[in-house]
Amino acid sequence: MSKTDKDENLVSRRTVVTQLGLGAAAIAGCSSDAIPETPGTAPPAPPRDTEQPYQPGDASTPDVAPPPVLTAAELLAPIDTIVVLMMENRSFDHFFGALQLDTKYANRTTISGLGGKESNPDKNGKDVAVFRLGDFTVADPPHSWDEVHAQWNEGKNNGFVKAHAGADERDVMGYHDRSQIPFYYWLADNYTICDNWYSSVLGPTWPNRYYLHSATSYGKKTNTPIVSALPDSVWDRMKAAKKTYKNYYAGAISWYFGGYVGKLSTMNPGAQISEFFADAKAGKLPNFSIIDPDFLSNDDHPSHDIRTGQAFVATIYEALAKSPQWDRLLFVITYDEHGGFFDHVAPPTAKDEYVEFQQRGIRVPAIVIGGRVKRGAVVSTVLEHSSVAATLGTRFKIASLSKRMDESNDLSSCIDPLLVDKGQAAPAGMPVITMSLKQALVERVGESSQPELERMVADGTIPKALVDSRSHEERIRTWLSQGEKLGAIRLF
Repeated sequence: MSKTDKDENLVSRRTVVTQLGLGAAAIAGCSSDAIPETPGTAPPAPPRDTEQPYQPGDASTPDVAPPPVLTAAELLAPIDTIVVLMMENRSFDHFFGALQLDTKYANRTTISGLGGKESNPDKNGKDVAVFRLGDFTVADPPHSWDEVHAQWNEGKNNGFVKAHAGADERDVMGYHDRSQIPFYYWLADNYTICDNWYSSVLGPTWPNRYYLHSATSYGKKTNTPIVSALPDSVWDRMKAAKKTYKNYYAGAISWYFGGYVGKLSTMNPGAQISEFFADAKAGKLPNFSIIDPDFLSNDDHPSHDIRTGQAFVATIYEALAKSPQWDRLLFVITYDEHGGFFDHVAPPTAKDEYVEFQQRGIRVPAIVIGGRVKRGAVVSTVLEHSSVAATLGTRFKIASLSKRMDESNDLSSCIDPLLVDKGQAAPAGMPVITMSLKQALVERVGESSQPELERMVADGTIPKALVDSRSHEERIRTWLSQGEKLGAIRLF
């Protein structure tokens, strides 16, 4: 889809017929920035065919009226609260490629996943095929600017194994399935999975997180802060638009504290994760927020245990699903970059002020969630991290940050036109994440995925007053206790 996809959204006859049988209702209330709702329970909605538009005059459904054709602004109009959780370092195929092989997944024939025979050559030219990975705590593959470009290899996507040459090289071709990350697969069954969401940069974490916050990295290729010529960000734009915003974080600090250290005196959206849970419960979430995981434990960055990451994401989801703001909320889960793991889809190019950044990065997992989104859908609109800023532009009229923001599609393609007037309650049946307390508090905890942030804390570049000085265990227990109370996780 192109930029023009923002201005119209067609749904299939199958979608219309499916919706006519659902009958789920939203419960409206009131708050300062969003209309609250007390979510009830409903069975998971049937899958939707979002890629075949309604064809007028088809005799097969003569009594069904076509769905409304709405602009992007009209589709996003009911959304007053946008929450983005950006995790770390997994590719789409690594987490969701197995959906194409999954007989339980309704859209297995249409999603762009794994056929099961994809491979990459090793340094000796021997093919290493994709396989089901049994290790939840693999070694960290390389993912710097040069290494990622070698993995991409001008769109051949055949350099992943070579870049990780050595004892663990086979791991980059591994994938996880429903039995290993059941919560994510349940989300795919019930909400909208985006199989064309790309990282913004063929490079590491920081440049990609800059694109989430500013729709540009200002030419930065490495994990280093911008300390001069300080760029504007979505936070500045939301402030100018007189909208509310927060950057919640589960660790000692947020990524913003390091990436935008030079702006902290004039713009600091940071708030600890305990504040998120309080805001969600009270119906006081801001118009826009980004959630940072704990970069020492639950961010999914290798070698952190992905079961801990699932527990954290499930806790965030359940807090939102039970929030009074659910009916008018859009929750986006995505990953900063692929982390060196294989993906078979060659990323497209984009407009950008910086020539070397006109090539988008490798595809990453992305799910869009809420009472107004398409249920059980695959949306193949080209999306990336700058699509978040584009969505804020459409919904809240924030001013442009970059050419990339201007070109990026917003998230309106994930909204069901038939749910614009009345959203649906969160579905029942979410799998509970079961894990040991030792696993959560000790195993693979303390191995920082952001050593640059750690150095900035240690040398005082990030002011001590901003650092949560509690121990790892105390911080982890903050969200674990919430997860137990919400019923998202079960500890033993």
